[in-house]
Amino acid sequence: MPTLWRYTATRFLSAFASSLVILALVLLVVDMLLNLGDVLEAESSVAGAITVLLQRSAATYLPYLIPVATFTGAFFAVGSAARSHEIVAIKAGGVSPLRALMPVFAVSALIAVVALFLNETVTLRAAAALHGAGNGTVRDVTLREGTIWYHTGRYIYNIRDPRPDSETVHDVRIFERDEQGRLVRLIAAAEAARVTPEEWRFQEATVRRFDPRDPKNPPTTERAQDITLALGETQTPHLQPAELVVLPLGTLSDYVTAVLADGGNPGRARALLHSRLTVPFLVILFALLAVPLALDVERTRSLAMPALQGVGVLFIFLLVREYSASFGARGELSAALAPWLTIALFFAFGSWRLARVPQ
Repeated sequence: MPTLWRYTATRFLSAFASSLVILALVLLVVDMLLNLGDVLEAESSVAGAITVLLQRSAATYLPYLIPVATFTGAFFAVGSAARSHEIVAIKAGGVSPLRALMPVFAVSALIAVVALFLNETVTLRAAAALHGAGNGTVRDVTLREGTIWYHTGRYIYNIRDPRPDSETVHDVRIFERDEQGRLVRLIAAAEAARVTPEEWRFQEATVRRFDPRDPKNPPTTERAQDITLALGETQTPHLQPAELVVLPLGTLSDYVTAVLADGGNPGRARALLHSRLTVPFLVILFALLAVPLALDVERTRSLAMPALQGVGVLFIFLLVREYSASFGARGELSAALAPWLTIALFFAFGSWRLARVPQ
């Protein structure tokens, strides 16, 4: 049995690696054909355009590329074995096909761990780079003791109320620095609200101005019940919903917890958190969906029909997943439960198909 398991695991890994490379190249070529014009307009060199295309692929496709490669790898590894009568030989030796194929699921679990690591490193870095290129700034976000800290350009922000569904923030502090990174102004206010895309009104505000050329000189202080300041659209005290995409899982989880503790509705942030938490489980799920279809090749003697059925199953799954995520973000379904219910539903379907496989 150990020899059979090593053979099965090696065959699956080989098919997975080949599928991953082929799918990645196909996606890169398609993305290049669809967006090369826009990329070349934004980049002045071919190397820059290639870098942007690679970043787009990593940020957009990598979370689903590995699960789909797992599906195709499991399908072709098991399906080719079924078509060449290897599954029949396994049965004739008194070994259950499901027992012989256990390495497929064990290796899928290891791939899921790798996928989680890549999503939290390569994917996030690529998304942050693209976000910075598109908006001229990348915010470095951390959460400490219920307050959220982030900086963009010369500004560092500290807010206690990071509600993404409001144009008002509470207990806000803004640290403005000069080009050398020296503090020139500190704004502290009980509340800040957006007036125009580039203007914010601060209530119960205290503005302290520092002279960076004379650090020993005390700051000048100005207090007012109501102050309106032009900060710029990209220098807002409000954390933009689009910026949630580049937050690591730990920070995103803390962000959702802080919003809930303050009585707010995290909405899209909570949906995004649970959607990303379920991504590694897609690897195991897709292997579970692929194996019964691949074993059906023993009956059909052809890979074509089971492969077509597999494409249909993946299409339905991705459709349900995307719609449930959008409903959850709007509150029509629980943002936390929607992605997990979709995973559970298809896990039950895959387990049912696997249980019906002839032994």
